[in-house]
Amino acid sequence: MPPALVLDKSYLDGAPTSSIRQLCRDRTVLCSETLFYELMTTSPSSQIRCFSKFPEEAGAFALLPNVGELLRVEMESRSPCGSIHQHVIPGSYIFNAQLRAGTYVPPGNVLATMSTWRAQVQADVKAFLERCQSVHQFFPELVGIEFRDFPAAVADAKDRISNGPDTVRAVYASFDREALPAKAPQPDEIDPSWAWYRWVQCQLFAALRLFERYQCKIPVDPSPGVLERAEHSMHDLEYVLLGALVGSIASNDEEVVEDFRLANPAGTVITTRAK
Repeated sequence: MPPALVLDKSYLDGAPTSSIRQLCRDRTVLCSETLFYELMTTSPSSQIRCFSKFPEEAGAFALLPNVGELLRVEMESRSPCGSIHQHVIPGSYIFNAQLRAGTYVPPGNVLATMSTWRAQVQADVKAFLERCQSVHQFFPELVGIEFRDFPAAVADAKDRISNGPDTVRAVYASFDREALPAKAPQPDEIDPSWAWYRWVQCQLFAALRLFERYQCKIPVDPSPGVLERAEHSMHDLEYVLLGALVGSIASNDEEVVEDFRLANPAGTVITTRAK
């Protein structure tokens, strides 16, 4: 089986069709639920451009469930999720030709599903922002320092998250166990092979970036613009999480690539961005 690779929207949108189709020939291209959601909610022009780049043969790519499913599997098995190949949704898929042509009109049941999905994503964004607002609790050295010293302090925190499993476990151990699922693994069980470990690690990378972006003051009552940027960051961390587990990602997003390299320094990045 060809080596797997996680595809994100920035690469799909920015790379030429020939690159996408060659990637599908050379790799097991993994399209996550996050990617599909972004494609279904993007602008019409971007939607047509992205869907039209996929090969027209069934089975040219594979579908991945959401990260929550991997976390559930680990809780049930009490062990790391293992090879991503075993979690691919069974079947050989091809996207509706009308999505390529821009003529797709979703039927009522699809509209209802998308409405429910949007509502869930909006709720997830608010929870994500709440976690971001409290990230300084895990890194008290970020509080009360001169702003000129802040970027270096954030970089040091990210380095510890990248290279220190004990830091990730310590943050996870500080979570309110009553707020976690009953079967969530114990802190001393998880390591970088676990989706739970990667979930904590990637949440921290994303939270620190937002914390720095808003100069330590993430809005408590976020505007639509802040919510939109937070949603983008939340989707990005899922790409990074899956990519870190797989060991390979295709992305043109500078922040995605940065966090992926922190999470998996030995991993492979495919990009069309200038080096």
